[in-house]
Amino acid sequence: MPDHFAEGSTTALVSTIAESPSATHTIWKERSLFLFNFLKNPLRNASIIPSSKEASREILSGLDWDKINTVVELGPGNGTFTSEIIARSNPGTKIVLIELEESYVNLLQNKFGNRIIAIHDGADRMNEILKELNLSHADLIVSSLPFLQKEISQKIFTAIQQQTNRGAIYRFFTYMPPVMKWFYQGMPLHKVKFVMKNIPPMWIYGIN
Repeated sequence: MPDHFAEGSTTALVSTIAESPSATHTIWKERSLFLFNFLKNPLRNASIIPSSKEASREILSGLDWDKINTVVELGPGNGTFTSEIIARSNPGTKIVLIELEESYVNLLQNKFGNRIIAIHDGADRMNEILKELNLSHADLIVSSLPFLQKEISQKIFTAIQQQTNRGAIYRFFTYMPPVMKWFYQGMPLHKVKFVMKNIPPMWIYGIN
């Protein structure tokens, strides 16, 4: 397997992105892409704007990063959570992004380079993708996926449950807790945070 995970200063990478002279242009370009994908497929891209920095911090709160060697992010979009994952992870942490929208895959690869592997595929194939990358399991799964068709959702939930049964931490957010609890019924969820500083406000839930 090619070495997609060159070690280096992840903090420096994030800082370089933030301080680039073209940073403002890049931000608006990403937001335009986000809006375009929402209009193209509102069920897949469930929000009109990316999540806030506050949400990115809270969805990753309370984790022991020294015990996290492999992170899988499902539906990373433009990489709002990914930036925070990279900033908090150890240099050798494997970060696998699984995204169905091809325009986001290209953006993520250009934005984060060899610090991540961006996979153009469905989240239901998470476990198969890990095997293909010679990764035995995930330590942390972060999801931005919307509610999907029941058949697809069930396949994704099964893949997540297989990982959480082995000890993986699962974090995700919702704008509608009652609907979310109906979709996730039977799974041992716990509330992590409520984030008011987001449009719209969000609830963060997890397993393990």
